[in-house]
Formats: sequence, C-alpha cells, structure tokens
Amino acid sequence: MIKINKKTTSVMLLIICLLFLFAFQQTNYITVKNTVTIFLNSVLPSLFPFILFTNVLINSDTISQVTTIFKKYSNIISVIIIGFLCGYPMGAKITYKYYLDDKISKKQAYFLMSFVNNCNPIFILSTIGICVFNNIYIGLILCISHYLSSLIIGFIYFTHNSIIHEIEEKSNIFKQNSFKKLHKSFFEIVDDSIKSSFIVLGNILAFILIFNLIFAILENILLKLNVSINIIYILSSIFEVTNGCRLLYLNSTLSNNLVIPIISFALGFSGFSIIFQIYSCIYKAGIKLIHIVKYKLLQGTLSFFITYIILMLKDNTVKNINLDLLNFNATSYFIIFTSLLFIFVYTIKKVTQK
Repeated sequence: MIKINKKTTSVMLLIICLLFLFAFQQTNYITVKNTVTIFLNSVLPSLFPFILFTNVLINSDTISQVTTIFKKYSNIISVIIIGFLCGYPMGAKITYKYYLDDKISKKQAYFLMSFVNNCNPIFILSTIGICVFNNIYIGLILCISHYLSSLIIGFIYFTHNSIIHEIEEKSNIFKQNSFKKLHKSFFEIVDDSIKSSFIVLGNILAFILIFNLIFAILENILLKLNVSINIIYILSSIFEVTNGCRLLYLNSTLSNNLVIPIISFALGFSGFSIIFQIYSCIYKAGIKLIHIVKYKLLQGTLSFFITYIILMLKDNTVKNINLDLLNFNATSYFIIFTSLLFIFVYTIKKVTQK
C-alpha cells in the first residue's frame, strides 16, 4: 500500500501538470502568445511608469520625507499612498519592506494588507475602461467602486482594531533606523529602481502566464462538459483579471448592467494571479494567505454592489452614455483621484489625533 504524504502528493501533482502540458500543447502555445501580447500592449504600458516611480520613492526615501507631516503615522500613510497610487503588488512590496525595516509592526502589516493592494487607477481607466469597453466613463465607475470599497474596508478595520497604540510603539524604532540609511547618488537610485521594476514586472508576467494556462486547460474541460459560456468567462476573470475582463465583455451573453458589476467584483477580488503575486511579496512577514483572500473577497463584493447601485441610478445603460459631457482624459481623473486620496489620509490624521 502506497503511503500518501506531502512528497508523494507533490510528485503526483507535477506528473499531472506535465501530462496536461503535453495534452494541450496547441492551447498552451496560443494562450502564452496571447497573454504576452496583452501584457505588452496593456499591462506593461500602464504599470511600468508607476512601478518605476514607486521604486524611486522607496529607494530615495522621498515618500517618508513627504509624509513626515503625519509624524508618528508617516509610515502607515506612506504605504497607503503607494498602495493606492501605484497598484498591486507594490502595496504588498512596500508593506514587507517597512516591516523588515521595523518601521511598522506585524499588526500594522495585517491592517495595511487588508486594503492597500488595489488596481492602478490608470489601469482601470485606460486598460479596462478604454481598451476593453472603449468607454472611459465605465472606467470611472469601476474606479469609484474599486477605491470606495477599499476605503470602507480600511475604515472598518481601523475603527475595530488597536492600531493607534501599535503606531505609537513603533515610532521610536523608526527614529532609530532613520539614521542608518545609506546615502545614494541619483544615478544609483534610478539604476536600482529600474532593475527592481523589471523584476516586479517579470514576476507579474509569470503569474499571469501561469493562471492563464491553468484557465485555458480548465476552459477546454468545461466546454466539453457543456458548461455555460457565461460561467466559464466569469471564472476567467476570477483567475486572471486582465484577460478575463476582456473575454467576459466580448464573449458573454449577459447585459452590460450585469457584466460591469461582475468585472467590478473581479477587479476588487483581483484574481488568483494577483493574490499570489501579493502573497509572494509578503509571506516572509508571516501574513497568511487566507487574510489576503478574505479581504479581497470582501472588496470584490462591496465593489459589485456599489457598481450595481451606480448603474441602477442611471436612466440609460452605460453603453449609450454621451461622452461629450465627460470631456476628461485619464490624467484629469488621476488628479481627481490623487486629491481624494490625500483627503482620505488627512482624515486618518485627524481621527488619530482625537
């Protein structure tokens, strides 16, 4: 009798994966080719500038200098700003870095990991709004739902946990470590930031490829089982959000007023691809995967209902909205979003001072 243990299970899984790779060679080739094309055309242009910008902020310690106005809460605010402006997985990356540098405690890391891992705003507005729907107004609705749901989770967590005392305890550690920083030249900072950015992008591409390959195999199996095409493409958006949203919009038979909230859920949940990217950045801090999944699921659910309510308040479907009334470009929305984010962090400052 064969004894089943972890080693045996791992070997069996590897053999099964190898068999699937041989059985679906053509599907795998097409999936990898399409995924790389989507990554180069949509993901890379929207993420690279922000990932590079974030790494420059981190390596130069500029973000800490900017947020010193929040005094002992500056580290928390730094992570929130980067997590909201630059998108995943940068929120997780800086959370782990600050935890490693003793700037935040483990309890604070748990707090931040509940709501700072969000889509890049330009990704939602351009990649999803314009490239997928060809309608920036839909991108704006998704953006509002996405960030509003995240802020709600942050406020709920903040008001029900003793985060304030943790911040006070760690403030002295930050002061001690601030003197240990090595001064780098501007060229060294940019050079390190570029290298780090491409490592992050390579990681993102790898996870997107893995989960798109898994879904491609699953899709073939589900089609043979005559599973509804709508269910298949909803599952696609849960596996990997970029390609999944595109497939769901182009191929499903659902109405826009249902497709858009489902995509809003997918962006909030972020997909297994992003969740594992986030976890790969933070697991060494002892943050559990279930913690990330739980709050991403909550964010996705809140995003779904917020989007659905917004759409229900409209007289016409979003697809028929006249964009002449909304003559803003992505930069305008980014400026508005940035202003709202600073209002949010200012509110946190006022609440914590009470």
